[in-house]
Order: sequence, then C-alpha cells, then structure tokens
Amino acid sequence: MSLRIAHFTDTWLPRRDGVVTSVQTLDRQLRAAGEQSLVVVPRHRDAVAEVGQSLHTLRSLPCGVAGLRLATLPGRRQADAIGEWSPDVIHAHTVGPVGLLGVYAAKRLGLPLVLTYHTDLHAYADAYRVPTRALQVAVAAYRRRLGAGPRPAADSRRALVDEGLRILMERADAVVLPTRAILDRVRLPVPDERLHVLPTGVAGRSVRSAEVAAFRQWHGLSSRDRLVLTVGRVTAEKGIDLLFRSFGQVLATQPRARLLLVGKVYDLPALAELVRSHGLGRRVVCTGELPPERVAAAYAAAVQSGGALAFASQTDTQGLVLSEAAHAGLPCAMVDAGLLAAGPLAGAALCTPAEPVAFGAAIERLLANPVLATALADRARRAVLAHTPQAYVSSMLSVYATASGLRTPIAA
Repeated sequence: MSLRIAHFTDTWLPRRDGVVTSVQTLDRQLRAAGEQSLVVVPRHRDAVAEVGQSLHTLRSLPCGVAGLRLATLPGRRQADAIGEWSPDVIHAHTVGPVGLLGVYAAKRLGLPLVLTYHTDLHAYADAYRVPTRALQVAVAAYRRRLGAGPRPAADSRRALVDEGLRILMERADAVVLPTRAILDRVRLPVPDERLHVLPTGVAGRSVRSAEVAAFRQWHGLSSRDRLVLTVGRVTAEKGIDLLFRSFGQVLATQPRARLLLVGKVYDLPALAELVRSHGLGRRVVCTGELPPERVAAAYAAAVQSGGALAFASQTDTQGLVLSEAAHAGLPCAMVDAGLLAAGPLAGAALCTPAEPVAFGAAIERLLANPVLATALADRARRAVLAHTPQAYVSSMLSVYATASGLRTPIAA
C-alpha cells in the first residue's frame, strides 16, 4: 500500500528557487517510487502541473517581496479539504501561511508532521529589514491559530523569528535540515533526536554542444570570454554587492572575464547602479530567470570557457547551485566556510572571507590555474554523485517512517 504525503510550500512555480527545486524533486521521486504525493501551493495563473502531479492551490496575493505570493491564514475548511485527500504524513517545507496550514492540518487531523528548514529566516528577516511590528503580528496570529502557549514578549527580529520557529516546530515529529551548516547560525527548538540532515539530491543534466553555442550567441558571449557565473536571485541576501566588488578585482588581471548573472532580477535600477558604480560596463551579462535546460547550458558554457562559479551567498542552507555546478564540472569559489564544510561539495572549492580582495583573488586563481580548477571540479563532482534524487527520496521515506513512530496523538 502506497504512502500518501501532503507537501506544503509558500513558494512555487513560476517562481524558481531552491525550495521549489527541492519539493519538485521529492514529489517526482515519491511518485516514481510508487507513493502518492499532493503539493499544496499558492495559486498563480501561470503555474502548470507536471504530468501526473497533483496540486492543491490556495487563493493568494503578491506580497511585493521577491516574487512571493501569500495565501490567507488557514482555517478549518482548508485543513478539512486536505483531510479529504486522506494523507498519511504532512510535510511542511516553508513557514509562511501555506506552511502554517500544513502544521495546522497535522494538528487538526492528528497526523505525523515533518518540517524541512530550507531558509535561514534570521538572515532573510535582516536582509529585507522586516519590521519588528510585522513579525509581532505574525507571531501572535500563528500562536492563536496553533494554540501555542504564551511566552515572554519578544521585541527584536531575532527573538521574534525564534518564537515563530518554536510555535511551528514544537509539534514537529521530525525536522529536516539540508545541511548541518544552519546549526552554526541558529539553535533550533527541536530535540537532537528529531533533527535529520538530508541534502536534496541533484541529478546532472546533459547538454548538447548546439545548445551551448545557441546560449552563447543569444547572450552575446564570445569564445574568448572567461565566464564567472552566478546562478540565483540577483538580490542583496545572495551577496550581490560583494560579488560585484570582487569581480572588479578579477578584471584587473583577467580582462577577458565576464560576469554572467543567471537569475531573476527584482530591482533593475539597483542592478544598473551596481554596474555603473563599479565601472563594469559591458563586462556584465544578465540573462534573467531561465528554465532548467538553459541554466544547464550556462554551466556548460562556463566550463568550456575555463570559467568558475562565484557563490557569494552567506544565507543558503544548502545551495543547490553548488551541486549543479559540480555535476557540470565547474569549479567554485565561495565565502561560506560552514556551508563548504557541511555541504555536498565536501570541501571541494576555494573559500575565503567575505571580503572583495580575497574573494576576487580566489576567482582569479581558478581562472588562472586550470590544473587546480580541474582538480577541484573533479573532487566536487565525485562528492555530489553520492547525493542522487533516488537516495534523497529513500532517506526521506525513512524520515516519514521515523516521524510516524515518534508521533503522539494531539487533540485538535
């Protein structure tokens, strides 16, 4: 008899990010393994379900931040609608209103609850300068919805995020972490025996030479350009300012280098000002958000050029682009030592402090030393080959079984 898992995520297509990729991967692999999977998401007119995929959409509105849409706070009717699908396990992947619905539904329906902590909420709350008043209102609403007990008043961003996590996680039978790097930044309110470290599995993607040539032509890239690639949202929390300042250092010794930004841009004037203020002119190419097959062509183009991945983020909990680059054979320079040590690359990258001269020097070193670049890329690829989508779903099924065994009935 197949297992029925209901997934809840506040971020979904057409937006593309690590959470969407992780949930898509898990949903596909569960169905391939003969299990049944339902994905609960905010409604968007441009979202299309894959063949065989079951989506349950919720009315939502744009919130004005990084393309996110927010559903309304959940109630009994929404939870009971999920109950009609008869899930065996609830899996919440985010902590917005849709994730809250997952936690609420698990409580109301008396089901095991698994929660994946994909996003460094403290870092994002600071990066987007979320007002403490807004956090206070959200925490109070979550407390009322879940019937959480009162705690001393919190008045700082960090304390309010901590309180929100406590409210959501105190009922979780298992909390999944993509890597242990997050535990260097925050103490989660969960007993160690209920924490499970489980990186999302990433598969390599083959690319034809004609696709790479077409990608180069489309974006005006010559065969002489040395591509410094970054993949992901072009936003402050991804370290975009550090990236631009560091790339300026690279150009001093690598004049043929070009910075290739692949990802959604939410503030075009701000990006134009970064290019202007750092004097980068035509050395920056921004593709915008691309479908997976064209992202794969970008990786392949960077490999062919003798380039590198520049990963300037210090807020990622796994960084799926690190695994994607490793599969493609592209070496990486990064600034998050904790993620390098704990992540799927297993140390196979150049890592420096988050400082422009040092980070720029690491990128330059990969461009200038093909022997080193190749050795690091080969080590990284061997490391990520252990984290396949099939291994990911197998391990997650074990987490579901463990969560079901740990569960103690809770009255709705």
